[in-house]
Order: sequence, then structure tokens, then C-alpha cells
Amino acid sequence: MTLRVLIEGVESGQSLSKLFLQEKFHPMVPALALVGEESGNLVRAFTRLGEHFQNRFAWKQKVIGSLIYPAVVAVVMVIVTLLVLYGILPRFETMYLNLGFALPKETERLFSFTSMLRQTLPWFFLGFVLLCLLPFTMKRMIMSRFPQLGAAVFAIPGIKRVWRLWLSYRLADTIAILAASGAPLLHALDTCERTAHFSLERKVVRSIIERILSGSTLTDALRSQYWIDPMLVHSVQAAEASGDLSGVCQFAAKEFEADLQRIVQRLVQLVEPAIILGLGILVGFVVLAVVMPMMQMVQSI
Repeated sequence: MTLRVLIEGVESGQSLSKLFLQEKFHPMVPALALVGEESGNLVRAFTRLGEHFQNRFAWKQKVIGSLIYPAVVAVVMVIVTLLVLYGILPRFETMYLNLGFALPKETERLFSFTSMLRQTLPWFFLGFVLLCLLPFTMKRMIMSRFPQLGAAVFAIPGIKRVWRLWLSYRLADTIAILAASGAPLLHALDTCERTAHFSLERKVVRSIIERILSGSTLTDALRSQYWIDPMLVHSVQAAEASGDLSGVCQFAAKEFEADLQRIVQRLVQLVEPAIILGLGILVGFVVLAVVMPMMQMVQSI
């Protein structure tokens, strides 16, 4: 349906960029289409656009692929935990109570703890699911109505580093793509503002635009922003001296992307042993607490 609307619109004399905007394509699409129409080189503009989306898709696939193994291990851990809590421990608890055997303190604590856990576990899982869904369902509302809250979250040391890399990557990547297609700098920054995911991101880009309009260079405008990584500032400074803004920003974007991938890989490498260690401690404690009464029973015979 959308393709038919585009064909009919072009045949009727409408510009391709306006049609993309009307059909609510990704903001990068009408922006690059407009640049291609003004420069007369739509092929180059859409080639850059295709490379951009292809790189984004490849990056997402890498992240998803790196999270598959930890997710499988986490699911196995949850299944084993449920099996132990609802299948194995209740049977041993009933057996020991029927025998009237005095249980060790460790076993009594384990049975009382697991009994409490069985009562609260459904609510715990419900809260965990809601917590996982909260960033997706409430992201836009929270970041648009409470920008101070977003700034406070992004100021947390670990998150701050990722946020600065992410913002610098998006800014450098957008400038590189649009500048290579012949777009003016302000047009590239305006596109970056319209494609921003968070209000804080839009605020940073808007501040950069206002400083450039007031006469500052791009380097000075970037240097004035706390959330911009210093590497991007130095790269743009070199680009202004050499005149190759697109090439330098493309190089900087690749470096930021590589840093983000390394952070994701480190997190995955930390999560995997943590899950396995937690599963081992759980199973070991359960086995020890269940076997100890059996050993005492055998010794008393």
C-alpha cells in the first residue's frame, strides 16, 4: 500500500521527500531524500541510507546474538529453581515430618525459607516482568515529562559512560551520513534532533544548533556540552582543519560503536559466570541441607 502511494505521488509531481514524510518513514529517510533532491544525486543519498540501516541492523544482531546464551542459562536457572522449590523440597519436607526426625538447623531454615519463597514467588515474578516492561512502556512519558529524572539516571557512573558513547555515536553517525550526501551541517543536526529517542538527547542537540547559529564553530558547540565525548570534540576539530567532516565523523562513529560493543560483551561475560555461580550455590545448598538429615539418620541406626 505504501509503495503504491509513493508511486502515485511521484507520478502526480510530488517530491519524494514529502511523500516519505507523509507516510511517516524514519526521519533519516525524508532527510536524505531531500538532500538528494537538492543535490541532484538521489543514488548517492540512498546508498548512504542503505549502508546506515544495514550497519544498524548488523549491530543489533550482534547484541542479540551475544545475549542468547545468557538468556538460555537464565531460563534454565529459573526452571531448576522452580523444580527444586515446588517438586523436590516439598517431598523431602513431608518425608522428614512423617518420620518425626529432628532436623538440623540448616535444614529447618531452608524449609522455612523455601515455604515463604513459594508464597511470594508469583508476586516476585510479576514484579520482575513489570520491571522489565517498564522501560519500553514508560520511556517516552518519563523522559518527556520528567527530563530531570532522565538526567539523574544518565548521571550514574556506569550509565553515564554508555550514554555519552551512545549520544556521541548517534551524532557522529548522522553528521557523517548527511554530510557525505551533501547536506548542510545545520540540516544534519536538525535531523539528529528529530531522530532523538530521549528529551535529554534533543536538548543537547538543540543547544549545539543554537550555539552554531550564534556564531560558534561546531568544535566549540560540542565542547560546551557535558554529554559529548571528548574524542568527538577533538575529531571535529581536526575535521574543521582538514575539511573532511564526513570522513572524520564516520571514523569517530565506528570507534564509538566498537566501544559500545565491547561494553556489551563485558557485561555478557560478567553475567554468564554470575548466573552459573548462583545456580551452583543454590543447588549445592539445597543438596547439602537435604542430605545432612539423611546422614544423621544413617549414623543413628
